[in-house]
Amino acid sequence: MTAWTTRRATAADAAAVVGLRALMFSEMGVPGVDDPGWQEAATAWFERELDGGRCCVVVAEDADGEVVAGAMVGLRFETPSPVNPNGVWGLLNNVATQPRARRQGLARACVEGVLDWLRDETEATVVELFATGDGSRLYEELGFAPTAWPAMRLRLDR
Repeated sequence: MTAWTTRRATAADAAAVVGLRALMFSEMGVPGVDDPGWQEAATAWFERELDGGRCCVVVAEDADGEVVAGAMVGLRFETPSPVNPNGVWGLLNNVATQPRARRQGLARACVEGVLDWLRDETEATVVELFATGDGSRLYEELGFAPTAWPAMRLRLDR
């Protein structure tokens, strides 16, 4: 087992975070993963947002300093409701681990890191995610529960 550490990502980690995002999409079977357009846009987005207060990415790096895993949470602001009285939500996503670094607790450590950020530095009271089959067990162990209403999506043509 290789030694690793976790830390909050900064703008300098944008390319590595996009690489993990591409890995996640690839393993989910999402088409267009190799399109450089979205990757360039995502890199620019992470460069702007990682040092701000609207999202947090926690990465794990190996002994050589290579980012091998990560998790992200972003804030969503909605009208208060019975489910979330203050309307501040966390959306957990972008959880990915390079194949060579799996089964070492890295995804869990990264998810716990972003949940700590939500608890300690934001007003979020509810966290949501869209789980893959591989991730469901981890999320359930961390206290996530399925919801009664699965997501639906409409893509607007522009």
